[in-house]
Amino acid sequence: LKPFWLKPTPYPRTPTGGVGQRRLGWLQQWRRQWRFGDRCSGGSGNGAGAAMAPKKKPAKAADGEVDLFEEFKKKLKKNLQEFEAPLIPALQEIMRRMDEEDVKSWNFDCEFDPMGFRLCFHSLQQVKFIDIEAIRVWKCNGGDESVRSVCYYLDTDPPPNVKDLQFTDNGVTALGCEFLARTLGPNGNKIINYLSLDYNQFGTAGIEKLSLGLSQNSTLRYLSLQYCNIGEDGGQYIAHILMFFRNALEVLKLRGNYLGNRGVADVLSGARRTKNLGEIDLYDNKFSDTPEVVKALRDLFQNNTSLTKYDLSGNQISDAGAHTLVTGMIGCNHLDKVFVTEQVSAKTWEALEEVTAGKGKGKKGKKKK
Repeated sequence: LKPFWLKPTPYPRTPTGGVGQRRLGWLQQWRRQWRFGDRCSGGSGNGAGAAMAPKKKPAKAADGEVDLFEEFKKKLKKNLQEFEAPLIPALQEIMRRMDEEDVKSWNFDCEFDPMGFRLCFHSLQQVKFIDIEAIRVWKCNGGDESVRSVCYYLDTDPPPNVKDLQFTDNGVTALGCEFLARTLGPNGNKIINYLSLDYNQFGTAGIEKLSLGLSQNSTLRYLSLQYCNIGEDGGQYIAHILMFFRNALEVLKLRGNYLGNRGVADVLSGARRTKNLGEIDLYDNKFSDTPEVVKALRDLFQNNTSLTKYDLSGNQISDAGAHTLVTGMIGCNHLDKVFVTEQVSAKTWEALEEVTAGKGKGKKGKKKK
């Protein structure tokens, strides 16, 4: 009788032929099927399956820990198959990079399938994968549904490590602002400290919804609402956010809106009560140097010493109005940078530079003592 390994088998011969090579190919194929299952069932007998082993991160398995990202990929695959949704390209790139490095920032910068995006964050929530520090959705046309999907994930318990949240030019409306208000409200996420909603045309209705949550938020430090079509009535809702006694905002970006005289006066009035705000950007908000606006600015200069940087340029401030503001800055050594307008006289511009240089001079004086 011939030994069993010399008997004819249904497995194909290797390219080199020969009995020994045939036995080796059969054994390698059997080992791959036993170790890796269906993933390698179609491989050749050249040891390629063994090269895939490091991607399974055996160190964690040895410690008895579950690799949550691997669990996420399994859950995502199952959900995509169940709902017949595609794997979106940006997520595919993130998963590829995750095999090589630890990716903390998940960026989406092209249009995606709404169901594929939703299932991504639904799967993350199901396996409780929280090791993400930034979620940025840039010009993807995801609309309010993309905000809903991300907020669903952010409501995970324990909360994800996300600190940076951005929806830029993404078609977000007042409904999306309502989702964010609920997630970032008093009973919501306490980790996010950076929020950017630039170039979403949600207008005054959106900021009204958003303020319902942010007016009771004590962790947000950076808020950017640039070019969001916020009108005069929206200023009062921004003031509500600033007036919260535990408000932690340090930077507020409002450029390119339509706050006008009344809206800007409301914002400046609310800023008087902040303790941490250090920079405010009101560039191109269609306001002028009316007595109401000038008074609100002068009061703010005098009463809030933590606010050191103002950008008031791009608005209708005359040389006389700028001169009035400069006189209101005298003695305010905390002021660092105040941009008023490019259309002032050289004398007013020099006076402005001299007044805002007071902060540096004060520091030098202290060092000499």
